[in-house]
Amino acid sequence: MNDSENPPDRIPYPLSIALVLCGCALVFSLIAFSKGNPAALLGPIAKSGFTAAFSLIFVSEIGDKTFFIAALLAMQYERILVLLGSMGALSLMTVLSVIIGRIFNSVPAQFQTTVPIGEYAAVTLLLFFGLKSIKDAWDIPSDPAKAGDKNGNELDEYAEAEELVKEKMSKKLTNPLEILWKSFSLIFFAEWGDRSMLATIALGAAQSPWGVASGAIIGHLIATSIAIMGGAFLSKYISEKLVGYVGGVLFIVFAVATFFGVF
Repeated sequence: MNDSENPPDRIPYPLSIALVLCGCALVFSLIAFSKGNPAALLGPIAKSGFTAAFSLIFVSEIGDKTFFIAALLAMQYERILVLLGSMGALSLMTVLSVIIGRIFNSVPAQFQTTVPIGEYAAVTLLLFFGLKSIKDAWDIPSDPAKAGDKNGNELDEYAEAEELVKEKMSKKLTNPLEILWKSFSLIFFAEWGDRSMLATIALGAAQSPWGVASGAIIGHLIATSIAIMGGAFLSKYISEKLVGYVGGVLFIVFAVATFFGVF
């Protein structure tokens, strides 16, 4: 069996620690620039749609199924074509998600109340994803031997991505347009209903649509570029357990920030 058929082993140290430090640096840098009461501290976070979207999308996408799909496609085809196709799909998905979020936020006048339903729904969704991410990370075995088991949670995303790519890319493509379209369609349908899509909808309902859209797209761009430039190699150094904890904490931080931003 060749290496491409085996999910890469994870070494939960160098890049995992870096991810935690980056997450902590983001939170503490926001604290450093804020003074006064909790509203003054959390207000800037709540209003910075770009920061929230970028942070949540980037952390959510690292090690996600679409991350591995892009990495696997880049091993077979021209990287720039895979990047263009993937980003076309992710950008379209982001715009649609923000539009859906704004629709939820724009309740017809006859149904409006003094309660900001859209914002509370966004807070609930972000909080749910935060708690779920932490629970999923908690359920991942800490023992490397158990984590290396093919039935382990840590390998699910890679296995699903590999199976999907093998199923949909049964023949070698040579036409650049076909490569673009396949990259676009694989990423688009894999992303539909994903956690990052629902998170974008939640942020789009509660914060600036332009900030959320631009932050999410740039987050997708950086994560996808990392996947394409060396996702298979990089995945050896990613601890999904630690990434899950970091992502969960960020979701909860922005849920609380959005809640305080309502007032």
